[in-house]
Amino acid sequence: MMRKMRPSVWYTLAAIPGGLGLGYAFAGSGLQRFIESSGVNIPTSDVFVDYAWGVGWACVLLLSIFLWPVSGKHKKLLAAGWLVKCFMALVVMLPYEEQYWGLDCWTYFQRAHLGLADLSPRLMRGGADLVIWLCALHLKIGPDSYHAMKLSFAMIGLVAVYLFYRAGELLLGCYSGFAFWALMLYPSVLFWSSILGKDPLILAAIGLNVWGVVNVAMRGRNRYLIAVIAGVGAASAVRVWMGPILILPGLFVLGARIRHLGWRITAVLLIACALFILAPATIDRLQLDKASDLLEATRTINEGWRANSSLHVDAELTSVWDLLLSTPERMFIAFFRPLPGDVPNLFGMLAGLENLMLLLLSAWALLRLRLQYFRDHMFLWGTVLLVTWGLAYSVIAYKDLGTAVRFKLQVLPIHLGMIGYMLRQSSRRSAFRPAPSSLSGSLATS
Repeated sequence: MMRKMRPSVWYTLAAIPGGLGLGYAFAGSGLQRFIESSGVNIPTSDVFVDYAWGVGWACVLLLSIFLWPVSGKHKKLLAAGWLVKCFMALVVMLPYEEQYWGLDCWTYFQRAHLGLADLSPRLMRGGADLVIWLCALHLKIGPDSYHAMKLSFAMIGLVAVYLFYRAGELLLGCYSGFAFWALMLYPSVLFWSSILGKDPLILAAIGLNVWGVVNVAMRGRNRYLIAVIAGVGAASAVRVWMGPILILPGLFVLGARIRHLGWRITAVLLIACALFILAPATIDRLQLDKASDLLEATRTINEGWRANSSLHVDAELTSVWDLLLSTPERMFIAFFRPLPGDVPNLFGMLAGLENLMLLLLSAWALLRLRLQYFRDHMFLWGTVLLVTWGLAYSVIAYKDLGTAVRFKLQVLPIHLGMIGYMLRQSSRRSAFRPAPSSLSGSLATS
């Protein structure tokens, strides 16, 4: 039987509409002017009504959390996290939406009104067509409101954070509210997982894959191979090249950790089949010549990507040696740029400060790196995944620093987890305590 919610929960939920009403009564016309002025780019006839529908939809989604099949402690975390994401989507994000008129989210919202019947034939293309189809699906079950639609994607972003947190909790072996909030409140994670676009979708897909890998590799729950494959498939549907990036580390860790020979062969075959299917699709999507070598393929991708960056690292690639020499710099850009001063506006400055903090934390963690960490299969898995992602995105990240900020969201939870692992292991060594054999501290300090 379903457990009844405590009276305090009902009182909290009942107070939400009243609190919103009081907030509007005190803010009055000033709040309405702020909403309308910051919604100048929203393709709707009445910005304030659109916003009101968004607030109502936020309350509906909040209530839905208490029906999720998760523990009571997790429901409290998720409900509190949802309120934070609502504040981000309905308040903090408004100046950003006012500043940029050419955002993809406006196109997604407008084209969703074509209807599911017209959009379904394009669904198999994935990418933007998948996002538009999901927006059209939202219009079938939710209000015709940009803010409400954005909140539906923000909820997917909350699920993504929860999946990464669950993976970290399984590795820790205990409940850790700090780990949830450390990931939830990280600026890039909070912001980019709350937009109407591809980013919440692909983060949720990668989170599902990571959660499946942890369950299979560390707990021996082989049925979670379904989550591993589903995560790869969902990530590939959004950005097809993410499939091979996730598959290569998965082959390594699952092949090493699954003890039962039959399940090990099954896992390797399933993932290898996924790679066999996705590799040609990636080549076709990037419009690469199958007969071209690595250098020619890199040139093709570089030429096909729109340049919109203040960086000038376009050294002429005349040989594979030139490509190899430039790869470390480009990988650094993919993980840590823009830095302060790279992008001369407010959002660029904030992103630069965040990346500077991430760079300093990463340098601190690397100084504490020990060779014995590489005996840990999950640490190796995380290292291989980060290196594989860095190599793939080094080709294009420097072309558009604004896009690079969003791209790194895909592996940011894993990056933060690796930092937390190295810092926590070193602190344990300094206290003369033995280091654990698994990636148990991955999210404890991230």
